[in-house]
Amino acid sequence: IFNSLKKRWIMIVSLTLIAAIISAAISFFVIKPKYEATTKIFIGKDETESSAYSQSDVSMLQNLLKTYSEVIKTKDLTENAIDDSNLDLEVNEVLANLSVTSIASTQIMTISYQSQDPQEAKIILEKITSSFIEKSKELIPNGNVKVIETVEYPENPVSPNKKMNIAIAGILAMKP
Repeated sequence: IFNSLKKRWIMIVSLTLIAAIISAAISFFVIKPKYEATTKIFIGKDETESSAYSQSDVSMLQNLLKTYSEVIKTKDLTENAIDDSNLDLEVNEVLANLSVTSIASTQIMTISYQSQDPQEAKIILEKITSSFIEKSKELIPNGNVKVIETVEYPENPVSPNKKMNIAIAGILAMKP
């Protein structure tokens, strides 16, 4: 194996460099960066209810997160958010870039939206969140939905991971 590597080291190094350079060019100049805006929402009981939380209340609210996750991903709610934002987006495009995650064993839900435009990501997520809060009041009037982490302007792209792409290309090129 050592003799084989010794005879072909120039080819191995050359292929590794070429693959790394091509990967870098694609990562830096071809693939458009995507930015992700994120918010967190708390689902609780109505503030006017004076009784303390029981275990059944907490379980019910945790199960409600699954329902709310599906409500956020409805076309009607998304369309209202797009109309409010005055952005020229398609409903299916927004839904494809929207993710809703319930944090296990909590009453907290994370909503994220990815876009090539960081300002668009922030605006559409704010509008989706406000549309959802309005809709949740219609669905469960005695519920309490609050934003606990506001949407911030995403400054750094979440993809592509340029360093990882270059490293993978270099490693794959080293394989004989």
